[in-house]
Amino acid sequence: MTESTEQHGHGPPHSELRTVDMPRPTVAPMMLALGLVLLAAGVALGTALLVVGFLIFVLGLSTWVASLLPGRGHFHEPLVEPEQRPQPIAGVPGSVEQLRVGGIGYRLQLPQKVRPVSAGIRGGIVGGLVMPLPALAYGLTSGHGIWYPINLLAGVVLPGIGESSVADLEQFHRGLFIAGLIFHGAFSVFFGLMYGVLLPMLPDIPKPLAWGGLLMPLLWTAASFSLLGLVNPVLQKGIDWPWFIASQFVFGVVSALVVIRAEGLPRILAGILGGLAGGLLMPLPALLWSLATGHGIWYPMNLLAGMILPGIDQRPIGELYQFHAMWLGAAVAIHATFSLAFGLAYGLVLPLVGPIPGPFAWGGLLMPLLWTGVSYSLMGVVNPLLQERVNWPWFIASQFVFGVAAAIIVVRTEEIQIPPAGHGPDA
Repeated sequence: MTESTEQHGHGPPHSELRTVDMPRPTVAPMMLALGLVLLAAGVALGTALLVVGFLIFVLGLSTWVASLLPGRGHFHEPLVEPEQRPQPIAGVPGSVEQLRVGGIGYRLQLPQKVRPVSAGIRGGIVGGLVMPLPALAYGLTSGHGIWYPINLLAGVVLPGIGESSVADLEQFHRGLFIAGLIFHGAFSVFFGLMYGVLLPMLPDIPKPLAWGGLLMPLLWTAASFSLLGLVNPVLQKGIDWPWFIASQFVFGVVSALVVIRAEGLPRILAGILGGLAGGLLMPLPALLWSLATGHGIWYPMNLLAGMILPGIDQRPIGELYQFHAMWLGAAVAIHATFSLAFGLAYGLVLPLVGPIPGPFAWGGLLMPLLWTGVSYSLMGVVNPLLQERVNWPWFIASQFVFGVAAAIIVVRTEEIQIPPAGHGPDA
């Protein structure tokens, strides 16, 4: 409880304290546990999960440690007025009924309200039904046909598909269709169950962080993907899109934090500062990926320059690993332009948009991260060549659809009351 000045010799009496210190809810323990799980999975499944698990572990640990610092990790809960507090109960010996084992009230089960297991199953089924729509739309618009994404999905668990030609992957194969269907159905139900369990425990995401983590990766990736498709289409296959989107996620979150801290500044200035800070930190995931895969630090910069300089996709792959002054200048120019433009737009638009409901924000953030990480790692073990053929922006868009659809089903499911434990006549 907060200290009154009377405890130091002067001030109002202790009974007049207006607040009590309460621990602030935090998701840090779950983040720490998730990071450890992904670290362990990354040892067997690949570098991608290893790096993502390490980042989540560091973030969870730092968040937990920060909440233990003086003045952090708690908030002041207003005290109930004295006249509204329960009055003391005068005990009378011999008048208290003894609790019986199995009787009502013998043991209270916590939590007292939960959503049924069927909510997660239904959410997984509905999400699994609508999730393939973006992938099928990509297959049709790209000319590969509807069987191409289905056969790629089967390649997550069936070895040898990576050696198939593109023309073969565009054809219907009954075995691949059944394998893809089983894998998709099992993952849908599994992630739906997990989301149904986690949803009541996940805190709301602040509006700037939710929009930064969802809107910025969507807009920046769409703009970059479109520019590459127009200027250097071949370079689209050379980009590791999950790591690219992770960089945009870093930009969105960092920009959001800067905008939050700059509440007293004009919107334009806050947006510019957010764009500068996000632009400085955003390349870190891409550089880490490039160093871990042996491409070197100049590879992602040269790919970035390919958004505006035509002909780069016709150069030998070895030139993309080397330093080019003109390419570096073009990469810095396009990166700075995008950073300032999106930061400015973020600072201006953020005050005008409403908050994203917590379940939908987590559905749009958590599910694409987990599902894409698992699928990418499994494919890297079973069919590494297929990783280059999957259109990962469309793949992640499918996971986004799944997460939001599952959230809608779980949220709309009525909670059930858990009665006290026991088998008495009134239990």
